[in-house]
Amino acid sequence: MSAGTLALFAGVVMVAYVIPGPDWVVILRHSARSRRAGLVAAAGVQCGLVVHLAAAAFGVSTLLLHSSVAFTVLKIVGAAYLVYLGAHALWRSWHGGDSQMPEKPLPKRMFRQAFLSNVLNPKAALFFVSVLPQFVDPADAAAPQVLTLGLLDIGLGVLWWGLFVMLTARLSGLMCESGPRKVLDRVTGTALVGLGGALAVTS
Repeated sequence: MSAGTLALFAGVVMVAYVIPGPDWVVILRHSARSRRAGLVAAAGVQCGLVVHLAAAAFGVSTLLLHSSVAFTVLKIVGAAYLVYLGAHALWRSWHGGDSQMPEKPLPKRMFRQAFLSNVLNPKAALFFVSVLPQFVDPADAAAPQVLTLGLLDIGLGVLWWGLFVMLTARLSGLMCESGPRKVLDRVTGTALVGLGGALAVTS
């Protein structure tokens, strides 16, 4: 593949990463608690993208693109999960008490939340069958090109989320205090509920 094609695709991918979405909010919630928590959540998101890349390679994502039933099922499940995460954060902000010790979810739970929020997002799946193929040269074998572009996407995500976590982890000191922690839970909780609602009405 030409350097120009890869550079253009990288630009599109970075724009997609920078625009706030479910992954953005989930990682922010955890990285504001600690750098380690943010990196665990980022790893969960990127592992979710590996699933989407594999699904695209095997044609599952194409099924979502052409089957309204399959797309609707995944959309509703994904929206419900985002609303659940947001509602849980909001509930904790109102009923979590004034303890000075912030909640420290287990790494497995943080990874699972980030992984599922990405895997259950049909928009992430459709990226690999709507945007990525536009950069594939039909004159050459498609599979190696899809793999190359998919790995470039995931690699750029690792770099972006690493930088994102390093910056937002500076908020972790504030999260030891009850007030800022509640504000973060309410802001991110409301954002997750809103993103879930927006996903539910996506056509």
